[in-house]
Amino acid sequence: MKKRLFWLLATIMMCGAMMTGLTSCGNSDNNNSDNQAKVAVLLPDGVNLARWATDKANLEAVMAAYGFNATFYVAPESPEGAVQQVEQLRNAINDGVKYIVVTAIDYKKINESGLLEQHPDVKVVCHDRIIFDNPHIAYFSSADTKEVGRTQAQFLLNHFHSSGATSMTIEILEGPLTDVNAKEYYDGAMELLKKYIDSGKLVVKSGKKEYDQVKADSWSVADGKKDMKDRLSSYGAGECPDMILAAVDNQAQGAIEALEEAGITDMPIITGQDNTAMAQANIKSGKQTMTIDKNLKDMAYNTAMIINSLISNSPVRTSQSYYNIPAFYSSIIVMTKDNY
Repeated sequence: MKKRLFWLLATIMMCGAMMTGLTSCGNSDNNNSDNQAKVAVLLPDGVNLARWATDKANLEAVMAAYGFNATFYVAPESPEGAVQQVEQLRNAINDGVKYIVVTAIDYKKINESGLLEQHPDVKVVCHDRIIFDNPHIAYFSSADTKEVGRTQAQFLLNHFHSSGATSMTIEILEGPLTDVNAKEYYDGAMELLKKYIDSGKLVVKSGKKEYDQVKADSWSVADGKKDMKDRLSSYGAGECPDMILAAVDNQAQGAIEALEEAGITDMPIITGQDNTAMAQANIKSGKQTMTIDKNLKDMAYNTAMIINSLISNSPVRTSQSYYNIPAFYSSIIVMTKDNY
């Protein structure tokens, strides 16, 4: 409780103190207008990925600290949920909301709806996931997705180099095509891994190396387990890869379950992302090797800070951009058993 109160107070104190040239939090005349003060936040639910519940709690706290009139919507990460999210977006706009935060379940569905084109006065901030191919996105608040992939890959390469082995086996588990971040994680990782794979220093026994071959149906643990079982079919009884590039903690958990069912007790090097409670327990027990903490509180603060700037009609300055959209990135931290 003390940590939560401290963070809320720190958030308020930080408002206007960052390098963004903001006016004071929530004190503009614009913020007194009912419609302009309304904020809608559209997120996936926390069923497939527990981190979305964390994002929701963080965003609720920081938006309350700013004094926004924020309404939260959640939908399942599924084809049906993507359709539901479009309806949530439509309802928010029809309700007069001019400031929207969205983590797209399927960005293509949002684009196909034409809602942002039909309402160019609505300011949209993408949280964690970008909406590609849409000129009506104001800002992007996330972590550097390619850097996440590069960091996971570098962790594996550090292990490979320190092992003294001339070659090691590796398998790759990536996320669904509906999440644009999944391909970005893959691209970032392959910037470092490809030359090792091409030279035979890292051997993918399953032969599955291209993104279309390693993408999952969803981020669920079940799909991670299914994909790991598929990769293990290329190995003999009691054998497994030396290293597994798992994009997120759910896939790491799925890989662990598949390995345990195959009778593997000595786990390979397994990466992850999101620093979930599940991953922390796995790392402490030696089942998972690392995860990446994307500083979700910082990400939530950046998102709310951008919304405050838009409401206040004051400039937000950043030197970063993502596909020509101004971006704010939260820091990433590698977590291993040495961090807990």
